[in-house]
Amino acid sequence: MTGIGHRPWTAGADAVERRLRSGRWVAVPAGRLHAVSGQGLIDGRALCRTPVTLLDPAHWTWPDDADAQRPLCWTCLELTG
Repeated sequence: MTGIGHRPWTAGADAVERRLRSGRWVAVPAGRLHAVSGQGLIDGRALCRTPVTLLDPAHWTWPDDADAQRPLCWTCLELTG
């Protein structure tokens, strides 16, 4: 099943860590990034059904904000592809 047909996706992460940046504590995602929409926004679950911490959509978007420290969930990528 690919291309569930919802855009834009909200991003979620396996966890969120607090880190000191420029003298301020900020929440930074840890682990994989996941795609979230619909009921997942209410129950805190990604498309792959993994429990996630929702990320601020003003700062994080699926799948654009992935990197080596925060790789994309391959299942969510397939479902949103």
